[in-house]
Amino acid sequence: MKMAKIATLMFALVFAFGFLVPNAFADDQAAMTMGKPSALSSMVGTSVLNPKGDYLGRVSDFVIDSQGHVTFAVVSHGGFLRIREKDVAVPYGSFSYDRQKGHFVLDVTPDKLNMAPTFVKRDLYHEKWAEDVYRYFGQAPYWTEGDLVEKGIKPMEEPLTGFDDSFYPYGQTP
Repeated sequence: MKMAKIATLMFALVFAFGFLVPNAFADDQAAMTMGKPSALSSMVGTSVLNPKGDYLGRVSDFVIDSQGHVTFAVVSHGGFLRIREKDVAVPYGSFSYDRQKGHFVLDVTPDKLNMAPTFVKRDLYHEKWAEDVYRYFGQAPYWTEGDLVEKGIKPMEEPLTGFDDSFYPYGQTP
């Protein structure tokens, strides 16, 4: 009986080891290649710098449209020790990611980011607001291009964010 327990324990350890080691190695290998899928939650808190190396802020949230596209990364900047920070929704396509240094790169000056339009949750439901923000950052809204327009897809119908309805005064929603 004791031998059976030991054999079962050994099998469980070998089985678990077999899953953990290849996954750890695969993660390292995948990190070296382009296009590795990442959980958005793992990117929250990532620094954002411009190409000159100026610190612009950090990613504090992501906005996902009703079609599953990541439309915006919310960049928190300014303030001191995260007090009185300003949140700006930046089109996700405006970023690149520096895998070697582990931060996002956004090609804007700190002044341009400071003057970028801020938002409240209800703005995320308005296509005109989203288009204006895309254009502010020099991007064409992806839903105004080709296939999506032909299919009549309007991605801003129900954006998903980390914000909940308590964000609204008196519990009102748009």
